[in-house]
Amino acid sequence: MPNKTIYVSDDDLPLFERAQELSGSNLSSAIVRALKRFIELEEARQRGLDEVTVIVNGEGAHLRKRFMGQRLVRRVRQSATGKGTEIQSVYRTAGKRYALHTRTMRDWELSWGDPEQIGDPNNWGVGNGFLQKIMSWGYDWDIFKESGDYSLQVFETLDELKAHVSSDLFEAVNQAMEGPEIEDLDI
Repeated sequence: MPNKTIYVSDDDLPLFERAQELSGSNLSSAIVRALKRFIELEEARQRGLDEVTVIVNGEGAHLRKRFMGQRLVRRVRQSATGKGTEIQSVYRTAGKRYALHTRTMRDWELSWGDPEQIGDPNNWGVGNGFLQKIMSWGYDWDIFKESGDYSLQVFETLDELKAHVSSDLFEAVNQAMEGPEIEDLDI
């Protein structure tokens, strides 16, 4: 079996010692696992992919799913019931599939504060898009992170995806797919 020598600085020695403890004293296997993960992530990043972690509801608990992909489109709109907000994100995965992550949240009715300071309360109540407004700002505030119903569906082709999204979302996905995966700018 070939040998490789790794020189470790004194500052990094505790890191290697801890890795050896966690690996059950087989430091070589820990290093190989770390290198495999590093190569996988870096090769994906070079192809324009990121590590994506999403929440999915499952049997009353939130589960986290992770994959390599590129978000093509994100839409925030009123839910089909008209009493909430739906956030849909479509990703192109490393396996050349399409992942649809959907999060649906009920709107909250605000009853605090001076209406003059927060605007017309009819624009902020249940079914009137309060969550849609703040989520459209592009920031997932921690207070809202765990609320709602989540789903993740994976489709082999764009045609399969089409039946599960609105026509405007599907058109946006098509437009995103027509451009280059990464456009290098000389700016």
